[in-house]
Amino acid sequence: MNVASRPTRSTMTSTADREPPPDPSFEVATPRADLTAFAGARALAAWWVVYSHSADWLFSVLPELSWLAPLAHTGLAVDVFFVLSGYSIAQAYGARRWTLRSYGRYLRNRLARLYPAHVAVLLAFLALCLGGALVGIDSEPGAFPPVGLLAELTLTRAWFGDALWWNPPAWSLSAQFLAFLLFPVMALAIRGRSRRRSTPTLLVVAVLTIAVSTLAAGLAPSAMNGMAPPVVRVLCGFALGVCVAQLTSRLPVTGHAAWVAAGGGLGLLIAAVVLEPGAPRAWAAITFAAVVVGGLAVASPRTTAALRSRPAQVLGRLSFSTYLVHVFVLILLAKTITPAAVGAFPFPLRALVLLAWSGSILGASWLLHTLVEAPAHRKLAAPRRDHEGNLERPSGGQRSVRRSDEGADASQPGRHRRLAEGDGARR
Repeated sequence: MNVASRPTRSTMTSTADREPPPDPSFEVATPRADLTAFAGARALAAWWVVYSHSADWLFSVLPELSWLAPLAHTGLAVDVFFVLSGYSIAQAYGARRWTLRSYGRYLRNRLARLYPAHVAVLLAFLALCLGGALVGIDSEPGAFPPVGLLAELTLTRAWFGDALWWNPPAWSLSAQFLAFLLFPVMALAIRGRSRRRSTPTLLVVAVLTIAVSTLAAGLAPSAMNGMAPPVVRVLCGFALGVCVAQLTSRLPVTGHAAWVAAGGGLGLLIAAVVLEPGAPRAWAAITFAAVVVGGLAVASPRTTAALRSRPAQVLGRLSFSTYLVHVFVLILLAKTITPAAVGAFPFPLRALVLLAWSGSILGASWLLHTLVEAPAHRKLAAPRRDHEGNLERPSGGQRSVRRSDEGADASQPGRHRRLAEGDGARR
């Protein structure tokens, strides 16, 4: 018997299991780019959001730091997440030939990435709400409505308004989920532009997304932060990220790009300080976020060493959990450490509050990521298959492992190379 002619179990797959080959007309980023710097960018953006939401409490117990208040204006850092999300999804899924099956796998991977940690934090808020009621501690009126819990669980909160109930930062998840649902339409539209090599057309689309977000902030500002309504803001940022992925794929890797990204970050900081909520700040947020992402996409590794450092990678890996859990931790801290309780202490002792603040949020982020986010994603995400329908095997003849085909975390080493080479193409 010719043993070599036997089909192995990994190759005995039906035609329905096969992923269609990628469309070569949709360009992805050059494999020479080192996209691990995105992890550091996500970490910085996440902790800017944390600082913004913590400012009132921090300055109440540490008034000596109130001179930092101008940097606490919220609403700018999250646009980096939106643009980077569109960029990363375009990297991994832009070249996919969409079928109902591939669309289902794609949505499964998106939910596996977002939903478990989101639900875990919602359960923590539910326990906080019920526990407070049992001991006679009233919650803020309107903070925990039952209809809000339903909207959170169905990821539809931001589709119909800008209410800040239950877990306030989670508003962006529902808007991003809508962007994920619509991404195949965006990809097919931009893919048509790519076939004609129309860089000017892509630039026009990018400018239009910025204009729509800016006009929406001027005509119908969100009561939440004076920016564009949540759905408009996220969809525009996401679509702009898709355009950035296409446009930067045609650029060479260069050390000068890191300075471009740094300029975008500086632009965000200046806008937070000098611009009032409304159209100008909305324009600055989405524009400079795109500059940051585009610059890092083609920046040489040597110029982004700080963002690729081990601490930055760890904080970047925890950034989603940090974003989700920090308000819950802040509520507990504000109930425990009050100005009346620590006001009599000298500044050096009160400064230890900073350690309690950062350490507790970081610890909660690590627990959420380690116990919920990462294991749930590994368990729930669809296994990655090649175009013949086989489970992918690691190099070196090792045993097959179950892997996700989502791959959109473009900051992880090596993933951008596999995506650029079209091995089944996702923050």
